[in-house]
Amino acid sequence: MLPAIQTLGSVAIAFSATVAFGVYLSTVRRHQQEDARKVSETYLQEALSVLEKSYETFVKMGDSPPANDRLVWLSTARMISRFHELRKKVTELDHVSVIAENEEYIRLKFYILLRENRGSFTRAYFCPSGDQYSEDNISRKSIAVIFAFTKWREDTPDPLDEIDDIELFARGALPVDQNGAEAYLEDFNEYWRKVQERRAAIESKKT
Repeated sequence: MLPAIQTLGSVAIAFSATVAFGVYLSTVRRHQQEDARKVSETYLQEALSVLEKSYETFVKMGDSPPANDRLVWLSTARMISRFHELRKKVTELDHVSVIAENEEYIRLKFYILLRENRGSFTRAYFCPSGDQYSEDNISRKSIAVIFAFTKWREDTPDPLDEIDDIELFARGALPVDQNGAEAYLEDFNEYWRKVQERRAAIESKKT
C-alpha cells in the first residue's frame, strides 16, 4: 500500500511541476510579447516623428519651390534614410499598417510638391554658382533619396487591386450630376457595357 501511495505522490508532484513549468513558460512568453510590442511601439513613434519632420524641414524655407539650400536637402534626405532604418524595426502587424499609411501620405505630399515645382528644378537651381564642384551645390545623394522616396514601394500591395470598380459603378458610385466623368467612362464601350449589365442584374434581384 505504501509504495502505491508513494507512487501516487510522485506522480502528483511531477504533474504539479509540469503545470507550474507550463505556467512559467506562458508567463515568459507573454512578457516577451509585451516587451516586443513596446519596442515596436517605440520605433513606430520615432519613425513617424522623423517622417513628419522630413517634410517640415524640406518646406521650412518656402515650398514654391523648396529652397535650393544644400543643408535643407541633405537634412531632408538624412531624415528619410533614418525613417527607412527605423521602419525595419517596427515588427507588430498593426504598427506596420499604421506606418505604411503615414508613409504613403507623406510620400504623396513630396510627390505633389516636387511635381508642381518641376519647372523650377533647373540646372541653376541645383548648381547656383555654375561650378559643378562647388560646395554649395545640392548633394547628388540627397537628390537621389528625396526623388526615390516619391516612388511607389514595389513591395507594397496596392489596395486598389482588390477593388471591383464595375460593381461600384453598377451600384451608383457615380453621382448623377457628374456628367463629365460618365462621358469619359462611356468612351470605354466594353467596360461601360459590363457596368450596365451588372446594374441590370442588381436591379432584377430587387424585384
